[in-house]
Amino acid sequence: MKKPTNKAYGFLSGYYEDLAAADGYAEWAEYVVKEVGKYSTGKVGCDAACGSGFFTRALKRAGYSVYGSDLSEEMLKEAEKRAISEGLSINFLRQDLKNFKAFGKLDFVTVINDGMNYLPDDAFVKSVGKIYASLKDGGLLFFDVSSAYKLKKTIGNNLFAEDLDDLTILWFNTLSEHKVKMDLTFFEKKGNVYERRDETHVQYIRSAEFIKDTLEMAGFKIEKISGHLGERLRENSERINFLAIKE
Repeated sequence: MKKPTNKAYGFLSGYYEDLAAADGYAEWAEYVVKEVGKYSTGKVGCDAACGSGFFTRALKRAGYSVYGSDLSEEMLKEAEKRAISEGLSINFLRQDLKNFKAFGKLDFVTVINDGMNYLPDDAFVKSVGKIYASLKDGGLLFFDVSSAYKLKKTIGNNLFAEDLDDLTILWFNTLSEHKVKMDLTFFEKKGNVYERRDETHVQYIRSAEFIKDTLEMAGFKIEKISGHLGERLRENSERINFLAIKE
């Protein structure tokens, strides 16, 4: 029998970080730590939309006083478990990115691996303003998005599948004008049977120009816009990094 559709990152939370390892997370984390070290004037920050906390832990190991926030309770539980297993003391709190609020001014905020893509335009604008208000003067906002090229040409209206030892994943995508709806079906092996779980994710498509304008209207000075891992931005870049400073 088909299980009821679960919220995004409900079932996926337990597998997410291991599946994402194929995306070069170790090198990606090194890049994030390097950029924060180069542009942040202090050590206190938040890794927002932190998921299972991979980048939060990397920042903590690098000596930053960082906490993680995310909307998914399941992802936060996974983040806490993984931090404890590595002997790291990190606070994780449940918070919607569009209503970001810090308890004291921060030196930096990171939003790594598509967190901003989950916000529709009005919520994105609101989130940028909330983050601006939470930063110290000279504070850093560093985030990335999956590009319009990636969501329209690579992800949109495509089907992906992966068959692992104890898990099979089917990923159906539906492209509309400003977003991609992602329907994921998981078959998890439990003894001699497979249990089915379903999740729906929605990522919103917006141009680099819209993001740049939003940052500048909020009061940020844009220091750098680049492709993945700081590569030169191209028309077919699948990920775009934005590095902005509160003036």
